[in-house]
Amino acid sequence: MGSRSSLNHIYRTVWNPSLGAMVAVAEIAPGNGRSRSATGASAGAEHDTPLGVSNLGLLALGVAMAWGAVVGSAQANPSGGVAVHGQATMTSTGNQLLVTTQNGAGTKHSAINWQSFSIPGGNTTYFQQPNNTSTVINRVVTNTPSAIFGTLSSNGNVVLVNQTGIAVGAGAVVDTAGFTASSLRMSDADAVAGRLRFGDAAGSVAGVSVQGSVLARSGDVVLLGANLETGAQALVQAPNGSTILAAGQQIEVTGRGLEGISLQVQAPTDQAVNLGTLKGDAVGIFAGTLRHSGVIDVSKMGVQGGKVVLKATGDSFVEGAGKILATGSNGGQVDVLGTRVAVTDQALIDVSGEQGGGVVRVGGDYQGKNAEVPNASITYFGPQAVIKADATGNGNGGKVIVWADDTTRAFGNISARGGERGGNGGLVETSGKKFLSVAGAKVDTRAVQGLTGNWLLDPTDITIVNGAEGTASFTGGIFDNGGGSVSSLTSGTLNYQLGFTDVTVQTTSVSGGGGGRHHVRFIRWGVSLPTPGWTRNGDFSG
Repeated sequence: MGSRSSLNHIYRTVWNPSLGAMVAVAEIAPGNGRSRSATGASAGAEHDTPLGVSNLGLLALGVAMAWGAVVGSAQANPSGGVAVHGQATMTSTGNQLLVTTQNGAGTKHSAINWQSFSIPGGNTTYFQQPNNTSTVINRVVTNTPSAIFGTLSSNGNVVLVNQTGIAVGAGAVVDTAGFTASSLRMSDADAVAGRLRFGDAAGSVAGVSVQGSVLARSGDVVLLGANLETGAQALVQAPNGSTILAAGQQIEVTGRGLEGISLQVQAPTDQAVNLGTLKGDAVGIFAGTLRHSGVIDVSKMGVQGGKVVLKATGDSFVEGAGKILATGSNGGQVDVLGTRVAVTDQALIDVSGEQGGGVVRVGGDYQGKNAEVPNASITYFGPQAVIKADATGNGNGGKVIVWADDTTRAFGNISARGGERGGNGGLVETSGKKFLSVAGAKVDTRAVQGLTGNWLLDPTDITIVNGAEGTASFTGGIFDNGGGSVSSLTSGTLNYQLGFTDVTVQTTSVSGGGGGRHHVRFIRWGVSLPTPGWTRNGDFSG
């Protein structure tokens, strides 16, 4: 089958004031001039808004998210379907469309080209496939966006491709074995071959918006496009698989889970925003810029928590009241990675577990030395943000890393406690290779029945200051990499090993020990007297 010219249609998005949304239009259509501007970066005071961004509100997406007019004009379920691989029979009964498919010879998939693929509220489209491992690939070959406000379901896997955009509206239900929605085009050859390869050199600004419910019962949910958004009421879940949002220009799905996503071409403008609830064994968001302020839940009762990866080529923000939950018998793993990374406001990341805490990596891995984990240039961890990697029963505390190759400002609350019934405290690192500030930070690595854990601070220069938002609170040990030895904090006395070019500790008060004020003492290789070259400057809060 030859290619259709409409699949290469060039378009852009403009603001439609009557719909209150961005909508797709022809490239030559006039715009309405709505735009946003971003503030420039600033190297301001310790507690400036993160990364110099004065307002962490969501970026406007080039997705048609209010297609009420489209839905209102639609009088039917998907129409104009022609099978191009395998067979398909369409039967309409009132507001219900039944599509019965047969896979192509020697394959596990069928492919259908549609003139339109929308489902109005109160309507149902059901794909009856040979079995739950079969896949039906649906491509819209006109320039009509897909607006789903009814029910789309199947006993197998459903792939929906519409280069003009896809919206799963409020109240809509998608219930399939597995579901992939892409606003990046798929070629005729790939559809016939069953290759889940999307996008081309023409570039795209279209996107996928989910405001309703999407369930993949035995497979993955995969949302692909230049712009992706899940709304505040959205529920996207893959209880036996992965939930993935991948914003890019060329993407291939080569297998199941996070490892099955290959982002071949990305642009800085490719955006993913999650305001809703994402669930699965694993959750991944990949984009040029990503923002998460909803709920991600990969917690598992009785087993190890799941895996969450938030990875951007640019900014990666966890903000607002955003939550990432990866709890279980052993805590799971959460990565928040990008060039500039921020965990702000009342954000919570929890990888606690009954038998041990999990792993959280914000901006990089331990000392920034893991080549498989990209390092941030700037990392911000806000004063009201919380990370927990505790053992809640009998087990060791987990590992929390907050890293940047340049500057780290870590002001929030981190705990990696040992279990109440046994186990040691974990490891917390808050490091900036060039600059680190931990004013107001609270770190807890205690263990009721075991050894206290460690806190690693690894900058070239460190400033610990009694600022307007309070002093840093060290509840646990200090572990620094100068000479690779371990020091400790006891009775309000802070002991540092070698490794810092400059250490400045401004006057604060001390809690713990015998109370009152204690001096700061620097030791070198166990020598407990002040060492030449070190400067004692006031007291430290223990």
